[in-house]
Amino acid sequence: MAFAACALMSCSTTGARAPEQRQVAADPIDSITIENLLRWPLEGEAGKRRVDAALRRIFEMKPLQAQQFSGDGPVKLSDGNVLSFAWIAELSGQVDIGVAAEPCVSPEQAAGWIGAQAAITQDAHGQDRGKTYRTQRAGNWIEFTTTPATYRCIDSINLYPAKPPK
Repeated sequence: MAFAACALMSCSTTGARAPEQRQVAADPIDSITIENLLRWPLEGEAGKRRVDAALRRIFEMKPLQAQQFSGDGPVKLSDGNVLSFAWIAELSGQVDIGVAAEPCVSPEQAAGWIGAQAAITQDAHGQDRGKTYRTQRAGNWIEFTTTPATYRCIDSINLYPAKPPK
């Protein structure tokens, strides 16, 4: 019995954590949340690198081709939301993130976080593809899309470098 108690004390003093706890930062500013994934690129290149580092930390990223990396989810974030995939293209600077339908992330709330404007998106055949919300700041386009027809939940986040004026 004394050995078991000693082993428990030893374990509790090593600072060992469960895997999901390693993904959650103690400081809310550094937490990986939908809000931060949308806000960080507003800081410019440093913020976009933060998004890249966060995705590489929570996903097992597999190399594809020409400096492209992909990770499959689901991955639960510290805010309780779930990402379904992440794709990073280092050469183009594009980052695509899939957001799971449950729990639903409100596009109106997210638009408020970053000052994004909405437009309904249709494909070449006139099919409703949902709403796309966009804003451009600090050299980046930050975009997110919603589910078609209902426009109720965010289903993807996309980051692109803003093209310099010609």
